[in-house]
Amino acid sequence: MKKLVIILFLSLFLGACGKKTPPQPPHAVRPEPPRNISVTLHFWGAELAFDVPRHKVDGDPLNGLKGLKIVRYEENIFPPYHSYQKEFWIPFTRKMFREIRRYHFRDSQLKEGYRYVYLVYAVKGWHSVSDPGESPSFAWHIPPAQVKSLKAIPGDATVTLSWTPVKKFMDNRPAKGVSFFYRIYRRPNQKSPSRALPVLLKETSFKDIAVVNGKSYGYQVAAVFKYFGSLIEGPKSEEVWVTPVDTTPPPSPEGLVAVPHKGGVLLRWRRSGAVDLLGYKVYRQRKRENPVLLTPKPISEPKFFDRPPAPGVYTYWVTAVDSSPRHKESRPSNKDTVKYEKEVN
Repeated sequence: MKKLVIILFLSLFLGACGKKTPPQPPHAVRPEPPRNISVTLHFWGAELAFDVPRHKVDGDPLNGLKGLKIVRYEENIFPPYHSYQKEFWIPFTRKMFREIRRYHFRDSQLKEGYRYVYLVYAVKGWHSVSDPGESPSFAWHIPPAQVKSLKAIPGDATVTLSWTPVKKFMDNRPAKGVSFFYRIYRRPNQKSPSRALPVLLKETSFKDIAVVNGKSYGYQVAAVFKYFGSLIEGPKSEEVWVTPVDTTPPPSPEGLVAVPHKGGVLLRWRRSGAVDLLGYKVYRQRKRENPVLLTPKPISEPKFFDRPPAPGVYTYWVTAVDSSPRHKESRPSNKDTVKYEKEVN
């Protein structure tokens, strides 16, 4: 009986062993290389960003990383040429691996006149290191100085910006023989981050037509130095806020007709097509008298019935009023004159 139990146990054990998958080669269980690597240049240096690997080379999910190794290579742009490298180690905890999907690395130790590139490795263990992910290369120079005297003038669905030209670098060196570009930043409210507009200007003024009347916008401007293909941006200007306003009145109403009607005067005119129309104001005037506003509160329909105070000849006209905060009023419509005779019962 004892021998039978042993034989059954061995057969089950050997059968289970036969179902195991073959071991993976060492390279297959390494992390995938970091991907989507980008470099953004700021006035303080370079910001390297990349996706943290979530899988092994064989496609299985990673359960964590020991850390990230970043190797920075630098080389002189001008002779004599020399190459240097520096390593940075970023340890990763389990919590960091769970929460960080895209890592941002700041490098403020850059030198003018050098070209740089980064290689990024994901490290799982001593013998488990990914292939490198390579960043775009860039050249570095001391950035331009801060933009000063930024002004913003509101218009009708427009904002006009102007500023003084930048003529030196951040270290106060004169920018002799150098011309800078300018980048505009805008945000629609205090809680939103500033976004760069998709323009790079040579001029020191800009007219923004992608704005909405009655809405406030914050603007900043930064000078940009194009250096061996790299765009190096200086500090942003102080922020200015401005609110574009509707300064264009609606078109005048058309087709006004005034006719005696049931003990009064009936007015009709064509409906305005203005998208921001609030309503209409109706005016009446008797010869040698001042005009009288009959509708202090604008009316919404293109018609009005008036009962004049006494028989006589009266002239009428209508204006359109928009819904802007200023309630701008159009020029008068065509005028129509009618003789009013009070009905006798």
